[in-house]
Amino acid sequence: MILNGEKILDRYRKGIEEVNESLPEAISEYNRFTGKAFESGEIDRSQKHLTALAIAVKDGDESSIAYHMDQCIGYDCTDQEIHETMMVAAAYGGGSAMSHGVTMGLELLKQFRNR
Repeated sequence: MILNGEKILDRYRKGIEEVNESLPEAISEYNRFTGKAFESGEIDRSQKHLTALAIAVKDGDESSIAYHMDQCIGYDCTDQEIHETMMVAAAYGGGSAMSHGVTMGLELLKQFRNR
C-alpha cells in the first residue's frame, strides 16, 4: 500500500471546504463541537488525539488515521505512544485493526515524521 498522507489531508480539507459552501452553519457547528471535544481538560490534547487515532485505526478510516496521526505528531506524541495506541486498537479490533495500524498507520507516521 502506497499512501500519500499530504494528499489524504488535502482531500479531507477540500471536502470540508466544499460542503462549507452549501452548509456553512453545519460545518461551523461541527468545528465548534470538535474543537471543544479536543480541548485540553483532565485529558490533554495529545491523549485525546491518540484516542481518536486508536478509533480510526480500529475503523480503518484512512482520512481520520491521517488527520489524527498528523495531530499526534503536532502535539509531540512519541513513536512509542503511537505504536502502543495502534496495538490497543488491534487488541480491541482484531486482525483488521492490526492490518490498518501496521500498514496505513506506520506508513503515515513515517511520512509525517519525515516531512
